[in-house]
Amino acid sequence: MSARNPESAAFQRGVPGPKAATAAAQEALVSSASVEIRSDWVELPGGSRVHYLNSGSGEPLILLHGSGNSSADWVPLMEQQIGRRYFAVDRPGYGLSEAFDFEPGRIRPASVDFIAALLDAMDIEAADFISSSGGSVMALWMALDRPERVKSLALMGATPLLPGTRVPLPLRLMTSFVGPLLSRAMPDPSPQSVVKMMGVMGEEESIVRYPSLIDVYVASGSDLTAAEASGRELAALIRGFRGFRPELSFRNEDLQQVLQPTILVWGDHDPVGGLDSARLVDRLLPHSELYVLPAGHVPWWGDPEQVARLLGGFYARL
Repeated sequence: MSARNPESAAFQRGVPGPKAATAAAQEALVSSASVEIRSDWVELPGGSRVHYLNSGSGEPLILLHGSGNSSADWVPLMEQQIGRRYFAVDRPGYGLSEAFDFEPGRIRPASVDFIAALLDAMDIEAADFISSSGGSVMALWMALDRPERVKSLALMGATPLLPGTRVPLPLRLMTSFVGPLLSRAMPDPSPQSVVKMMGVMGEEESIVRYPSLIDVYVASGSDLTAAEASGRELAALIRGFRGFRPELSFRNEDLQQVLQPTILVWGDHDPVGGLDSARLVDRLLPHSELYVLPAGHVPWWGDPEQVARLLGGFYARL
């Protein structure tokens, strides 16, 4: 099926100058997709605007990307149609979405309130969630704090703050006292630096399959709003060299209270969490199924067809 290019205005409408390069790169990525992927916006109470990509038809799937990333990460999966409608959201500050403020120490209620307001604005009472990394943290918070609004969870890759997970060394450094020095010493974003960064997350071989996605990362690397959103989020979750903040970490008893059907798709060399962590989480979640793929932290990049088959089977069993 050939792609139908979305109108440029759908990407550029209301995009501030610093995000113009990201908008152009996202548009190029979506235009090259094998299915139609549309760009749209929703306005939340208070006037902040959230951008999302959507594709397919059927019951809604809310896709939440990880820290430092954007909705563009999901395009390889969105090309796999599974009889559902994908809504890949640019979380606040990332991609083309506007930023939002939260008080230090209140990232959990702020995140839950954001997702609830998003569902309200999209006229969705409850949805199935697909999420990755920091987005999975927020999906789990939503499942625990607003369970009536979460039908199921699909956690892609190791979720930070779960039992047995860890912070990769580069992120420990970036959130420590040496972080500002490292930021100033880093080279300008380039395709080579993106591939190197993704190599740290176990995805050096998979990211090179998507040159247009690399271009989105290069463009967003110059977006100060996205950089600030990522820095604040990581600082809220990580205590530098000491790792994840224990007061936010999921306890065994927390996971035992997640009653929604859950599918775990875990990479066998995910640097955030090994297979011991995956098996422990699978045992603790009351209604869980675990699948391990030859992947790092972003398992759908290496084999989007296989992940789509797993998701399709999971939703058929609900």
